[in-house]
Amino acid sequence: MDNQTLVSLFCPDCRGRFELEGADIIEDEVLECALCGAEILILQEDPIKIKLFTEDDDF
Repeated sequence: MDNQTLVSLFCPDCRGRFELEGADIIEDEVLECALCGAEILILQEDPIKIKLFTEDDDF
């Protein structure tokens, strides 16, 4: 994935669309939804797979 590219994601909590730079998408990182503040876990970089982060998620 090109690090300069903007990627659109849909929050699994609020279903809102927000954008991130490709460089910010790193497997096993937790991001915050820009719209609702939900914590989102990056499961896979290419293709991008995400899910809501829970305390049960173990690294």
